[in-house]
Amino acid sequence: MYQYVIFDLDGTLTDPLEGITNSVSYSLCEMNIEIPDRKVFQDFIGPPLKDSYEKWFHLTGEENDRAIELYRVYYQDKGILENRLYDGMGELLKDLHDRGIFLAIASSKPEHFVHRVLQSFDIEQYFSVIAGARDDGEGGTKIAVLTDALNRIRQKEGRRAGNSRILMVGDRKFDIQAARELGTDVCAVSYGYGQMSELVGCDPDYIADDLDDLRFRITDENPFFRSRERAISKTIKVLMPLLIFWIIELGIYNLCYVAVLHFMNPPEDMQERIRVYLNVVAAIATWPYLARQYGLGKTDPAPVVTERKKKILLREAPLLVAYSMALSLGLNIIFVIWGLTGASESYQRVAAGQYSVALPVGLVIYGILTPFTEELLFRGIIQERIARYFPTFLVIPLSALIFGCYHGNPVQIIYAFLMGLALAVAYQVYGHLAASVIMHCAANLLVYFLSKQVGFTAGGPALAFGLILVAIACFISGYYIRRLIADRKRKGY
Repeated sequence: MYQYVIFDLDGTLTDPLEGITNSVSYSLCEMNIEIPDRKVFQDFIGPPLKDSYEKWFHLTGEENDRAIELYRVYYQDKGILENRLYDGMGELLKDLHDRGIFLAIASSKPEHFVHRVLQSFDIEQYFSVIAGARDDGEGGTKIAVLTDALNRIRQKEGRRAGNSRILMVGDRKFDIQAARELGTDVCAVSYGYGQMSELVGCDPDYIADDLDDLRFRITDENPFFRSRERAISKTIKVLMPLLIFWIIELGIYNLCYVAVLHFMNPPEDMQERIRVYLNVVAAIATWPYLARQYGLGKTDPAPVVTERKKKILLREAPLLVAYSMALSLGLNIIFVIWGLTGASESYQRVAAGQYSVALPVGLVIYGILTPFTEELLFRGIIQERIARYFPTFLVIPLSALIFGCYHGNPVQIIYAFLMGLALAVAYQVYGHLAASVIMHCAANLLVYFLSKQVGFTAGGPALAFGLILVAIACFISGYYIRRLIADRKRKGY
């Protein structure tokens, strides 16, 4: 646990992009300089204004001073208010302050601006030291303001404020480099405006993707430890959405089934297909409930990180598809050859119902609608709750176990558990429901099509092919698990 925490301001506590963008744009317009792409303005968050104007617009001397003056004309009246506190940051600062942790600010912004920003969000009272640049802009380098902050802390706290008890928190390379030079530990936050390559290249002690990571890094308290509930209470909260889902689904199915039998009296040979269609109707009827539960459990305090992960997911979607197809096809071949599917009467009854409908209908139902519903429930809701209430190492196996048991018969329990492990890993790696939906859809579409059109035959070559596919899937699993481990390490878990 760190006793002294020094925060950068812009990009770390607050998102100042709109105010800074408008202030720079105003100064450029007044000086008849062409306004660049908005991405340039992100570079103004962190370093001193003088350096940014010189770097991007080659302004030096009096021109540079004029640009800064115009920037502050707009910023002090309007730009300073075009700012937002990151979601949950106020609660985090209050919690740290209430724990007795000494909080400070080291910002390259003029100090009176720093006070105004903190006052506007009603968080100034949490900071015992606030260090910024002088009004004339001098002393605004990160090394200067961090040195000032450290000196003020030690004036107040004396020898207790040793470097080993101090943590610098910032979102740019300037924060990391200054902390390194002054000998304090440093935690980079990736939800700010520093690119991940920039942060990793400076080798911070830790990188936090969100406020839970940051809280843990400061307090050494894992997120799930904050819940003081008993394990049985947590388990009920994890499983309750599944129970309500079942109640809604079974209720709708039985009502519709009774209505169909009463009004239509279908022949015996149609009843299997009718049950399939009614299952679809019942599943879709649960969507409003699932969507609400999913929305209640999701927060996005770090949209920059979310967007970064989304781009990675789009780039790596083919790998996910290959992963799911190799695993699902390999397992199905092995299960058929080893006689597991043929030996289970309950599985045979389920399969007969699933394959009783036409191929296009089955592909839509079991290749798209069913995966979406199950991923929304098991990954988007249940896995999120497991992560909230239980240790990290239990999240993936518990999610897979619940997913497997849901499928009822022995063959599908084993298959769904193994697939559930892969789906849970993908959801953890990419942090986005689309990852597990893509995998689940790809697996179901492939297996349903082949089972319906071709079937799986026994034989040595088929078994070898199945084992090779599973081995490929295991190799990809290892790759993803190593990524998860590396991610946890850089966060300090």
